[in-house]
Amino acid sequence: MRTTAKYEVDALVRDLIDQFSRARLPMPVVVVYSEDDDPALDREVEEVVRAVHEAQESGGLPYHVVAGSGGDDPHRNAVAILDGLARGPWARRGQAWYRTYPSPRSRLVAAIEAAARHVVAADAGPGSRTDDELTDAVLARLRDLHWRPEPRPAGGEFQRALSPVLNSTTLIGAFVLAGVTSLLTQAHWQVVLLVVVGLLLLLGLTGWVRRNTAPLSWLGQASRWFATTTFLAASGRQAAAWSLWRPRMSWDVTQARAREVAGAILRAELPGIPEDEKDRAQQFHLQLRTLALLEDLRWAHRSWAPDLRGRKRRVPPVVFVPRAGHDNGALRVLGAISDVRSRRSEQDPLLVLAGVAYADVAAWLEGAGTAPVTVHSVDRRRRGPYESWVSDLRVRQAPSRGRALAWTLPVRLTRLQLGAGETTRLAPVAVRRSGWVLWSRWTVLAVLVLASCGGVLRVGQLSDRYCEARLAGSNTDAVWRTDPGGTRECIGVATGGVSLAGDDDGVRLSGQLPGGDADRTGATVGLRTLEDSIRRENARVDTLPDVRFVTVVYAGSLTTTAGQPSRALNSLKELTGVHLAQRRNNAGEPVKIKILVANGGQDMYFQTDMVERIVAVARRDPSVVGVVGLGRDTADSDTTLDILQHAGLAVVSTTNSASYLTRRHVNYFGLAATDQEEAAALRLVVDGLALPPAERYAAVLTRRAGRDDRYSPEQARYGSEMLAAAGFRLVAGSPLEYGLTSNGDPDFEEALRTSCHSDHQPAVVYLAGRADDVDQLMKRLAADAGCGRPLTVLTGDDLTKAQFGPGGTTMAPQATLYYTALTDPTVTARTSDLAAVAATYLQLAPRRDNPYEDDVFSDGALALAYDATAALQAGAAMAGASQHGGVGSVMAGLRAVEMKNRAVGTVDFRDTRPLVDGPQPGHGIHLIRVRPVAGGAPLVERVCGRPAGDTRPLTGCTP
Repeated sequence: MRTTAKYEVDALVRDLIDQFSRARLPMPVVVVYSEDDDPALDREVEEVVRAVHEAQESGGLPYHVVAGSGGDDPHRNAVAILDGLARGPWARRGQAWYRTYPSPRSRLVAAIEAAARHVVAADAGPGSRTDDELTDAVLARLRDLHWRPEPRPAGGEFQRALSPVLNSTTLIGAFVLAGVTSLLTQAHWQVVLLVVVGLLLLLGLTGWVRRNTAPLSWLGQASRWFATTTFLAASGRQAAAWSLWRPRMSWDVTQARAREVAGAILRAELPGIPEDEKDRAQQFHLQLRTLALLEDLRWAHRSWAPDLRGRKRRVPPVVFVPRAGHDNGALRVLGAISDVRSRRSEQDPLLVLAGVAYADVAAWLEGAGTAPVTVHSVDRRRRGPYESWVSDLRVRQAPSRGRALAWTLPVRLTRLQLGAGETTRLAPVAVRRSGWVLWSRWTVLAVLVLASCGGVLRVGQLSDRYCEARLAGSNTDAVWRTDPGGTRECIGVATGGVSLAGDDDGVRLSGQLPGGDADRTGATVGLRTLEDSIRRENARVDTLPDVRFVTVVYAGSLTTTAGQPSRALNSLKELTGVHLAQRRNNAGEPVKIKILVANGGQDMYFQTDMVERIVAVARRDPSVVGVVGLGRDTADSDTTLDILQHAGLAVVSTTNSASYLTRRHVNYFGLAATDQEEAAALRLVVDGLALPPAERYAAVLTRRAGRDDRYSPEQARYGSEMLAAAGFRLVAGSPLEYGLTSNGDPDFEEALRTSCHSDHQPAVVYLAGRADDVDQLMKRLAADAGCGRPLTVLTGDDLTKAQFGPGGTTMAPQATLYYTALTDPTVTARTSDLAAVAATYLQLAPRRDNPYEDDVFSDGALALAYDATAALQAGAAMAGASQHGGVGSVMAGLRAVEMKNRAVGTVDFRDTRPLVDGPQPGHGIHLIRVRPVAGGAPLVERVCGRPAGDTRPLTGCTP
């Protein structure tokens, strides 16, 4: 039968739940009773509570019904009620909007209870053991239980540990299965075995820890609460103390308090204890149990817990007590809840609806002085029952007011309300699902998995772009670029952990690949060796006290297309010279040098990308004063010099012989003789041939213009002008272009057909190409019968890279080759310290009387870079530049540099004039002749030359 009382109490409960959902307001203990002493009305009150409870059976409200206990001990019945609430489960219909309530604090107190009851049951009788002996026995039993309320079942631990891992229907099991499958199909059996053994050991160790250590250790919530709650501090002798970093102290406090609690529980359970002492012990025990339960519920409703549990649990847990009496212990529980709440400042979410018989409630509430209300009463200020109760709560909790049951909201039901006719059918409380329910451990796991997969994909994308890719903070100073040959090359500045060396470390300084002749000078020095040595020296400079230093960037072509590692040899030598200059300088000069390595790819194809990253590094690092290198003339050379000039960075070039760079850029300082100067030197050879006018025909062969080569067109231009000035006529009237095959080899067929098979065969062939082209040209000349007459072949400084002899560049039997060299260390470096420095720091010690005749030094690449680095440091030092500033004055300082007894001669920039036409004075230049020798290696000999710094005309250059 639905009655008015049921409807109005249900409305009150709904209002309380709504107050909690909207504002997390405090929840009372609602006590419902009749106004008259009538057993029939008491049964109606009980039916009211049951009706409200039954209405929730089809809803989502978490609730628990307290049934009557058959025990004859009210205290034990009260503890049993609290234990049932802590153990749960909390009923609800359908899928839970969040997992069940955990109760670690209640389990800790229950563990002490279980140990105490075991000791009481085993006690022989009063006086058989002292209180301390009984307490020690309780703690011993507690240790045996591993601080758990009940012993763990024996066996099956391993299976329980493996179950969620090996069950493919769970998310964890699915990931484990996928991982194992991938491992088995891709890894070696040793790796699989190691992983399996590691997993078994991990599971075994986890199981042992779970079996043999207390789940309530000092790290747990329960232990921290137990060691710090002021409830125990007020009754015990152990002060509240807990620390994450002092487990021993924390555990000692926990055990000391456990001893106090065990003693109180023993006094509450043992027979023969004086009634007043036993009553105090039972009250303490019951309030501690209640405190643990309320704290567990409060913790489960925290709004800002990591799992946002409070935002998912939008309604309070409700306890229905149809009949709360003295015998079943329920009244004791209700009183304990009110007492505990009055003593603590924290607010818990528990809502209790209890029906009490008139005979029980009269004495219970009378001493408390709690004024009952009717559910439909409204006072003069238009306040309902809950509003009146909550507004008076603070005053009613005051001990001087004698309100022991301040948290109790008594609701008196009249006979008329209890006996009214049928009303509207009660409905369950609507529990709205919160959007925060999506935030769960599975959601977090899914997000982590998706984030990990996304991170892996993103790192993969970044790895395709940057040489040193990270999910956050990738190194943008070096990027991947694909060259025309389809090979990925790392372009930019090698900062951070970037290494330009490949897996096999590429070509060695000896010119051989790894595994070659180990006795040759430089056989153990590769790019990785130099990178590591440079990083160590840079780090050493950083550790020096009160150090002043400048940073020099070497820019070269240190990586190559797949299958052509030897084409990086010239840049490797230059980098060696730069590093040796760094080591020599840092051994004694006040302004130290740090080196950064920059790579423009094979043939400096990505020179612009490299220079843009050099400038970006210079913006961040004020110690960067300039660039050494850029020794290849390409279509981008003009643009890259502009970029560096706008950034205020000086460039001391090593082997770039372009004539136009000095005319256009104030920041350019070149150690190399220009194409125009080289053509003028080769004019001496052409004039020395003394050919009659009728035989003065020449062919100029030049590479077809490309992005990575401006050197060839420049050489062709100045070579053609020089030959015309010497009275030679060009076959076909202009330079003959040749292209490259798909694998990069020069194709001379069409050019030689035009020149050698014309009406006037050339006596002079001017090769305006690269050193890599000479070998193929000589082979074609030797094989082409139309080119059989004696030939003089002229070419520029790039041929210094060539190695003549077995396995190197060959010579056609009818050809004599003349080429220019920018320096000849065998002559110019004798008075320098280059060889000694190389032997000291890199163990480069050739077994020759003149070490500069060794292939490591003889082509001059190492010597040019060595002197270029020293010149840039000297200019920076004169300008007062360092990591503290002054880079803008370095170009002016360079124009005051004069350095004698260097490896190339004298480095003198004092007469270097910016932005003027014509050759600059002081460049070193040498003429080298190569003649074939029947049955032997070609003969390479120096014809004439002058060292750097010498401005006198060349003499003795007779062919």
